[in-house]
Amino acid sequence: MEQWKAGADPQQWSEHFLVCGWHKNVPSIVRQLVAMSSHQVPVALINDLPAETMVGLLDQLRQELAHSGDSSGSTVVPPLVHIAGSPADDRKLAAAGAARARAAIIVADEAGGPLSGADDRAFRYTIALREVNSEATIVAEVQKPDRVQYLRNAGANEIEIRDTRLPFYLVAATRSPGLGTAARQLFGSGSPQAVRKAPVPSALWGRTLAETRQYFRRERGELVLGIISDPEQLSVDQVLSSGSDWVRGFIDRMLAESGQDVLAEARGTRQVRINPPDNYAIGPRDSAIVVPTGKYGGSASVPAGPTAS
Repeated sequence: MEQWKAGADPQQWSEHFLVCGWHKNVPSIVRQLVAMSSHQVPVALINDLPAETMVGLLDQLRQELAHSGDSSGSTVVPPLVHIAGSPADDRKLAAAGAARARAAIIVADEAGGPLSGADDRAFRYTIALREVNSEATIVAEVQKPDRVQYLRNAGANEIEIRDTRLPFYLVAATRSPGLGTAARQLFGSGSPQAVRKAPVPSALWGRTLAETRQYFRRERGELVLGIISDPEQLSVDQVLSSGSDWVRGFIDRMLAESGQDVLAEARGTRQVRINPPDNYAIGPRDSAIVVPTGKYGGSASVPAGPTAS
C-alpha cells in the first residue's frame, strides 16, 4: 500500500466516493464500492468514530481488499481515508474533497449520536453535501419510511430503507439512480417480482436454453435469467449405510453447519450459470432462475420434441 502515500490527501482527489456516518455494515459497503470500481477509486469515510478505532478498521479492510483479487497478489488497493468528525461539518467535507466526489452514501449513523436520531442526522448530512456538490449522486439510508420524502427534498437521489441487504442496494444506487430500486424488486423478500428457482419441465430436458426461455416467457410470463444445476443428492439411507466413521463425521458437520445443504455437497458442487449461451442444453438436474410477472395461469403446455435420454 506504500504507493498510495503520495496520493492520500482527499483534497486532491476527484470522482471518488464518500461514506458518511457509521454502522456495522460500512466495511461491507466499502468492499462493494471498491469491487464495483475495479479497485481504482478512492474512498473517504467521514464519521465520528475515534481516529484510533478507524486506523485498525481501515488496516483490516486494506488487508481484505489486497487478498480479494487473483492469486498473484498484485491486487491494487485504492486509498481509504478516515475524516474524523460530522459529515454535516463543512470543514470535514472540504477535507474529504466532497466538492469533487462522484457519489456519497449516507448511512443510518450510529456514531454521531443515539440511533433514534439517525434519520435527522442523515437529513443534515444530505443538505450539507448538496450545498457543496450539486452533481454528486447521493444515496441515503433511513430507518423510517416516512422520512423518505424529507431526504428526497433535501437533495438525495436515492433513499433506501435499512435492512439486511442494504449494502448491496446502496452501492448499486451509486452507479445509477434507480438501480437500487430495481435490485430491491429482484431480491427483496416481499417483492412480487423477486427472483425464484423454478423446476424445468421434463419435456424440456435435452432442449436448448433458448427454447426453455421461450416456453417460460410464452406460457408463464416469466423471464429466465440463468440456470441452477444441482448435484446428485444422497438419501438418508445412503448416508446411514456408508460406515460408522463417515456417519460420525457427517453428524459432526450437520451440527456445525446447521442449515447448509451438506447432503447435496457430498455428491458434487451446485453450479449457478447467469445468462448462459442460448445453445446450453437443459439437463434433468437443471432449474431455472426466473423473474415472475404474475401472468401464469397454470395451463402451460410444452411443445413436443426430443428429451434427454
